[in-house]
Amino acid sequence: MAGRQRGVDKRRAILDAAAPIFGTQGYERASVDAIAAAAGVSKPTIYSYFGGKEQLFRESVADSAVEQNGDVLRVLQTLDLSPEHWRASLYEVGVKLVECQRSTCSMFLYRTIAAESARDPEIYRTVREKAGDPILDALTGRLAMLGNAGLLQVADPALAARQFFALINAQIPELTENGTRPAADDVVRRAVEAGVRTFLLAHGVPDPRP
Repeated sequence: MAGRQRGVDKRRAILDAAAPIFGTQGYERASVDAIAAAAGVSKPTIYSYFGGKEQLFRESVADSAVEQNGDVLRVLQTLDLSPEHWRASLYEVGVKLVECQRSTCSMFLYRTIAAESARDPEIYRTVREKAGDPILDALTGRLAMLGNAGLLQVADPALAARQFFALINAQIPELTENGTRPAADDVVRRAVEAGVRTFLLAHGVPDPRP
């Protein structure tokens, strides 16, 4: 057990050391030697855990995404599923989700993923599997519960979750010039609320009253 814990600690130390070095120097300029020195481990130790610089970079980016997305998961857990409050809560959750994505760290991370995925598509797949899929699953589950309660029409909750994320973010790239400039909070809120309204038009339950 102690040996396993030391292994976990070394892996964690390597990832913690790699993130700022990759972040400031980029993939090409960052060296395994520098990461090993910062982590307090030998270069062969890094290769034994990650196989090489390429895989270490993938794991480092995915690890950073998981950390950033912790806030997103916490926001999704606040979605009120009660018949009285779910609709207002869905609007607030949409706004909070976009706020999480607009943080400086998040925008930098997304730009890094976009830039480096052209060089190595496995980066995108690794991040999606470790960071993106849990978020999609969390929203999928909550939309399914709203559907089971008869509050939404969601024949395919996973597709509905993808549509929700797409709609609340539909105007954000234009408003922020793809994350390169700030946008006023009230402008972003109106854009997100427009996305939620469109989602509800597509998935809302028709009023049975004449």
